[in-house]
Amino acid sequence: MDQLRAMKVFLRVAERGSLSAASADLGMARGAASAIVSDLEKYLGVQLLERTTRSLRLTEDGQHYVDRARGIVADIESLEDEVGGAKRRPRGRLRVQIPPGLSRLVVAPALPRFCDAYPEIELQVLSRNSLPDFVAEEIDAAVVIGPIPALDIVARPVGAIPYMTVAAPAYLQRCGVPAAPDDLGGHNCIPVLSTATGRPVPWRFRTAGRNSTVPVAGALAFESAEAAVAAAVRGAGILQLASYLVYQEVKAGKLVPVLESCRPQADQIYVVHKKHRLKPRKLRVFEEFLIDLNAQTRRKWQITAVD
Repeated sequence: MDQLRAMKVFLRVAERGSLSAASADLGMARGAASAIVSDLEKYLGVQLLERTTRSLRLTEDGQHYVDRARGIVADIESLEDEVGGAKRRPRGRLRVQIPPGLSRLVVAPALPRFCDAYPEIELQVLSRNSLPDFVAEEIDAAVVIGPIPALDIVARPVGAIPYMTVAAPAYLQRCGVPAAPDDLGGHNCIPVLSTATGRPVPWRFRTAGRNSTVPVAGALAFESAEAAVAAAVRGAGILQLASYLVYQEVKAGKLVPVLESCRPQADQIYVVHKKHRLKPRKLRVFEEFLIDLNAQTRRKWQITAVD
């Protein structure tokens, strides 16, 4: 029995929860996939799957095998990438998590280019803000903006995100333009609520080389950045967000930057993942793609000052 092949087939069956779907993915007959799994169970002397006419369920031994086999297959593929070098194209499933706004506005529009360059990578993108459980959620990597928690993970910087403080022209005409962060106390601000604490995120500024934070308040506060932008466009108040979340509205003249001389330091963007003995090549090329995309986006938006 080809143990590595059997391991890969069983992993795909476990991931898809269906022999038919797994066999279609692998380009083999359903009966062939079923026979390989049965042979693997006989070889190991345990039942890996509980089969019914409608579904498959991993046994306790099956779940343990999946947990260990996934790492073994990943290590083998990484080793092949290292040894094969440029002769081998990156391949396999790559499951990544990206913050929703960054995914929708920046990364997703560029992904067809990545897929054209690496057609053998099966990319799955999740849109979430929190740091994932890489093992339990079967996530290969996550894009994180800002400080990285002190966890047993690897973080690679791939760019930086500037912040902008903006308001609609109608609001500024009605209420005036703040000249300094201290003026915000006399304005209606639109706080964005932290998904972790539920409290408004303080706004950050940098004046004369010194960083400061300003607590803000207003008649409206949102957990959704997209909703906050929509309210700001309608003149509800002043808003501070990552530049990619408001750039299109600024370009269209719907929002106007304010307090530009006090723009805060940019947040670093990281790709984080669990530690590997050998980093999979599919992950390395995705990191390089994000580095290039960040540089292209900054040039396109004519953003040069990030510190």
